[in-house]
Amino acid sequence: MEALSLEQLQKWMQGNLMYTDPGVQAGVADVVKPSARLSAQAHLDIYKSSYIARLRECLRTQFGALAHALGPQLFEAFTDQYLEGNPSESYTLNDLGKKFPDFLQATRPDADQPEKETWPDFMIELARFEYALSAIFDEHVADEEYATAAGALRPARVLHLFHHSHPVADYYLAYTRKETPELPWPADSYCAVTRRDYRLGIFAIRPAQYHLLSYIKAGHDITTAKQMLAQNFNFTSEQVEAVWPEWERFFVGAGVMG
Repeated sequence: MEALSLEQLQKWMQGNLMYTDPGVQAGVADVVKPSARLSAQAHLDIYKSSYIARLRECLRTQFGALAHALGPQLFEAFTDQYLEGNPSESYTLNDLGKKFPDFLQATRPDADQPEKETWPDFMIELARFEYALSAIFDEHVADEEYATAAGALRPARVLHLFHHSHPVADYYLAYTRKETPELPWPADSYCAVTRRDYRLGIFAIRPAQYHLLSYIKAGHDITTAKQMLAQNFNFTSEQVEAVWPEWERFFVGAGVMG
């Protein structure tokens, strides 16, 4: 057989590792040399098994809380099905789980049922949150000065706000503390995620704090954000001003603002 080019060899290898049809037609014995103890196919099978195990471990690391919530067998079944249709296409395995939350959404077991169960919603939200955390950790932020007055509070350079229909952040934090959290019931939850010196901070916040920070993050100054909060959520200006000192201390102490 004519020797394969590097591009053909790469496609052949990826095809044999991840697909039933390798795309480039070549026999295993034409590409892989046997040894005294193992055939060419046996060598390829060992490499394939190790490669899939490595990808599974990458996903388990990136979605550790989800793996805990689903249990090892169900998580592995989901990841194997996901990898079959979504092989690694990037130079970095950090991107491997990018489509995993959408995959869970598309393959939820009650997709065809008129009444949906709540636990798939939680799993999907948890998966999206965990992937978002990995993206926030790697997020590039330009080293530039803010156009704010001297001494004025401003949002952290890296600040992301989340609203979930389950206590996703609480579950995730309990998992990171090596606790054994149980699957939660639906309940609206809000959190802020910051990054400072490549350390993530995850903080539960109140609904009103979420909306106030959303206004500030969108570019409104604090005075305007307070006015918007009062107008949109049936607060009086006096009520907002009364709680602001406590909120300000919390925001600054948590590194949400500074």
